[in-house]
Amino acid sequence: MLLLLSTAALAACGSERRSAAFGPALAEMLSPDSLRQANHGRIPLRPDGYFAIPAGVTRVWVDVGAHLLETTLPAMQKNADLVLIAVEPLSEAWKAWPDSERIIGIPAALDLERGTRDFHVNRLNDTSSLLPSDPKVSVLPATDFADQTVEVRKVPVLTLRDVLERIPPQVDIEFLKTDVQGVDLQVLKSAGDQLRRAWRVKTEVIVHNEGVYLPEGEDKPGSEDEFTDYMKSMGFEFVRDRNIAPQRMWLDKEYVNADLASRDPRVRRPDPDVEWSLGK
Repeated sequence: MLLLLSTAALAACGSERRSAAFGPALAEMLSPDSLRQANHGRIPLRPDGYFAIPAGVTRVWVDVGAHLLETTLPAMQKNADLVLIAVEPLSEAWKAWPDSERIIGIPAALDLERGTRDFHVNRLNDTSSLLPSDPKVSVLPATDFADQTVEVRKVPVLTLRDVLERIPPQVDIEFLKTDVQGVDLQVLKSAGDQLRRAWRVKTEVIVHNEGVYLPEGEDKPGSEDEFTDYMKSMGFEFVRDRNIAPQRMWLDKEYVNADLASRDPRVRRPDPDVEWSLGK
């Protein structure tokens, strides 16, 4: 059963920095209220700062830009040994998630630097982004209505490292998916060496960004070559493109951890649940 922490106990998790060599405690970066709301009243942290993983769980999927869990929920519901860590800044989304101790909700956006940022909520809210929408016409005009911003709200921002390092080391990170509307490369880079723990990665690439999102400093959609070069530098091998949009406006890239696969044959073993999720 998951450990439920009081507000006082959650504040005490600030000691996680010393006990487990983490960065700032999640208690310092996320409010207890938002953590509870994203987890149906639970605070899914152990006193040492690691995520409280239920007994019998051996593997984790990490869904960044989880929205309504369209990509990952079916596998979690099917497999009792699987926990889903869902990262999503939209309260409208995580309030709709099922109540399960095997869904750990992180109510935040991810990027290269921690802090608080403007989050642009768009007409079709699964196109919402840390980046403002570009008012120019895109190569796929049908999407221009969807990414019109209707609200700007402040959200906490963590790094992917903050999430991955809190997964207990004995638990496999079998699958990592990012779909964060323009800052996917920055999210992957924010993991540092923790990225090397992931077996398979699916990440969205916006190929034609004209008329989609406006760059802000280092935050901008990466090119296909930039993604593959970075993932190769982290020990990953490009597998294939998936879910290619009309006019190749965006697509998902699939990578496998070649370094891990050389030591563990399970990494390349076909998994029908992973395959289904890669195709969604």
